[in-house]
Amino acid sequence: MSSLAVLAGLGAPDVAYGGASQPSSGAWPRRLQPAEPESVYMSSAGLRDATLALEDAIAGGEIQGAVLLVARHGRIVLHEALGERDGFNASWPDMPSPPMPRDGIFDLESMTKPFTVFLAMRMQESGRFPGFTIDNTVASYFPEFATSPDKARVTVRDLMRYVSGEDMDASGVLGASDRWHTMLTAPLLYTPSQKVLYSDLGFRLLGHVLEKAGGDSLQGLMKTNIFDPLEMSSTSYRPKVYMPAKGERFVGTAWSSVRGRYLRGEVQDETDYDVEENTGTPQHGHLTGCDGLFSTALDLAKFGQMLLNRGVHVWGPDALCNPMLLSCPGQRIMSRPSVERMTTLQTGDMGLPTPATTFAQNLFYSGKGLGWEMYDPGAWPGGDHTSTVAYSKTGGAGTLIVIDPDPARDLMIILLTNHGLPGYDHLGVDEDQLWYWDDFDAMIEAIRAEEVSDAVNLSLMDVP
Repeated sequence: MSSLAVLAGLGAPDVAYGGASQPSSGAWPRRLQPAEPESVYMSSAGLRDATLALEDAIAGGEIQGAVLLVARHGRIVLHEALGERDGFNASWPDMPSPPMPRDGIFDLESMTKPFTVFLAMRMQESGRFPGFTIDNTVASYFPEFATSPDKARVTVRDLMRYVSGEDMDASGVLGASDRWHTMLTAPLLYTPSQKVLYSDLGFRLLGHVLEKAGGDSLQGLMKTNIFDPLEMSSTSYRPKVYMPAKGERFVGTAWSSVRGRYLRGEVQDETDYDVEENTGTPQHGHLTGCDGLFSTALDLAKFGQMLLNRGVHVWGPDALCNPMLLSCPGQRIMSRPSVERMTTLQTGDMGLPTPATTFAQNLFYSGKGLGWEMYDPGAWPGGDHTSTVAYSKTGGAGTLIVIDPDPARDLMIILLTNHGLPGYDHLGVDEDQLWYWDDFDAMIEAIRAEEVSDAVNLSLMDVP
């Protein structure tokens, strides 16, 4: 793609996003590069409050280590590793661990979901997958899915925005003789397009559809369509298979009593691991769109910056971008409308009618983009000081990305920890018939998600 084509459609130097006008400081695509915080009007002392919050969590034993990256206007103003590489080992509490590497490779768990959505949108736009659109039905790829009239009309888009009617997960998958058949034929919990309900099952099926439509594994499809174009060289499924030489950088999460070993470089979720080990072929059916990716803070920042660039990945120094000629040394990875569709509210009034009162309630029921959680004035891991157009994604093993495309902020926060998946001892249904998951809320508090995000946002010196 020519450099002239990259910026075509961005318009004049003041670019609209979410009803706001973008100033020239953030109007053109940027390539990530390190800089001093003050160069983008951020306070070094304010950012120090974010790392102090993580140091406190480590000192208190709530996490063993973390990597924090903050970028504004394409400038990485903080990229720091703290504590030890490996999380708590219940079988060997005093297990020795090396220091956390800044390029540690973390189990992303549900932070996989935005990549699955991005792949679907890229497949739809590319023209290389004839007939594929996100408005196709799931049953058009897997006829056995249509066990009822409601299921027959569920679309790929429904899965992407959590309104398919699928339950949060399917029972009986672990050890089933045909795991995918069990998931495909699970009954719906409610009528599609009636309400939001977070669904790991829905995203497992989404990935399965993309493999069928794309003729390759999720690993192959994402490598070709996302990781390679964005130069994300330390991101993959099954890192022990696809990145074995980087094993010293794999961050440990927890002891698995099911597998009888400590986990480093293996997805912690037992259902996803079971699917990886016992289904499909290397080309199809052994990976899920729900969990399973591993990555670094810097690779995730490349993905996030492309989203802040409204779909453009810049190859060279962004000083070479020429607004007068509408040229830039880079590549448009995704159209601007598709990026905005993914990262703005797509569920209308199907989400909770009131602000979430717990982090789990926000995760399960609040309004969604496509694969992303939207800003919530109630309980939200992004804290209390982002703009109202910010969006985020949490990974169950203790990871978080918050992206704020508000032109006045143009900000990204990536927090990766080795907390490990929360338990299920305090999971249930409350008096309003809404699921609660106190263990998840405790995990968000343990990794200091709100404190870190608030400290970063309060460090902005040019935002009221």
